[in-house]
Amino acid sequence: MNALPAPAASSRLRGELARFLLVGFTAVAIDFAVYRGLLWLALHVHPAKTAGYVAGAAFGYFANRAFTFRVGARWHPRELLGFLAVYAVALAANVAVNALALAMLGRAEIALALAFVAATGVSAAMNFIGLKLFVFGGDAAPATVPHAGAAAGDSAGARATLSLVIPCYNEAANLPLLVARLRETFRDERVEAVLVDNGSSDDSPAVLARLLEGQSRIRSVRVEVNRGYGHGILAGLRAARGEVIGWTHADMQTDPFDALRGLQLFDADIDPRRLFVKGRRHGRPLGDVAFTVGMSAFETVLLGRRMWDINAQPTLFPRAFFETWREPPQDFALDLYAYHQALRQGLRVRRFPVRFGERAHGHSHWNVNWRAKLRFIKRTVDFSLRLRRELRERPA
Repeated sequence: MNALPAPAASSRLRGELARFLLVGFTAVAIDFAVYRGLLWLALHVHPAKTAGYVAGAAFGYFANRAFTFRVGARWHPRELLGFLAVYAVALAANVAVNALALAMLGRAEIALALAFVAATGVSAAMNFIGLKLFVFGGDAAPATVPHAGAAAGDSAGARATLSLVIPCYNEAANLPLLVARLRETFRDERVEAVLVDNGSSDDSPAVLARLLEGQSRIRSVRVEVNRGYGHGILAGLRAARGEVIGWTHADMQTDPFDALRGLQLFDADIDPRRLFVKGRRHGRPLGDVAFTVGMSAFETVLLGRRMWDINAQPTLFPRAFFETWREPPQDFALDLYAYHQALRQGLRVRRFPVRFGERAHGHSHWNVNWRAKLRFIKRTVDFSLRLRRELRERPA
């Protein structure tokens, strides 16, 4: 969902397209010069075409980042990986169209030129869409990073209250670190953390009772039987008291302080009732980034909404938005459901960069290996297909 009203968003899109075309013409000139130069040196047509394309792509990356989409955020490996994925797909289409045109037209000088134009046109269109959706066209500019002690202590203006839900399943080893971080950062009376003991079978209940004794802004609720990640979060959301509610993880891969940074976006917005805030992860292994790229592309195509880094945390939204949910999923598909519902209902999505580190203790309950990832993919795909069927059956 675009962050600007429709006329402003349309104007921005036209400007991006115009700058993309200018960059594209320059990149094409570089591409063509390298391509023809290598042909003159008697290199085979396909390697020559590939080399020219790569030269033009390298120029296009830096020019599109700085000039076309005017990315102001710090560079992250995820961005380059997404760029390479987009350009790899477009490169395959470029070479295929070029080869097909030459097979149909022959190798005369005019045929070479026509084949080049056709291949370049196809790949250029694919590149613009890919860069806009998955690489540079993020949902919003990143939020300003405050200092840890002051994020929630500033009292200027009318500001919303926040309830951050943190589901905890067998996280007894991580709970002391988590609670210590919450005690350090959640000092403003308008914020609270709700730790959900999601049917833990370890020492979590006793650890929570000890750690939370005397705490007013950090409390816990107990789910007796674990019915899934989403079920625990939903239990916490129902117990939350804040005007802005949402969740993050308990494993310390994400800093709960990030939620206070996200809350600043609600404080600064002219209509926070129509705002949906979500982190955008960086610092992750390339394999996990590739997984995110694939799932984001799949969900974007399947559900018809631009989606990126669906499982990033924190996820924050107004209580009124939560009250519109109907039969949300009880598992990890809850992240997808919330994000998609926000887009479908026209909420303005804001993203900001968050550091995603290593677990402090224990291991993930789903991201263990590729077999576990495949099970996660299957559950998510099943839910996505069901969601698409439901969307077709009910009015928007």
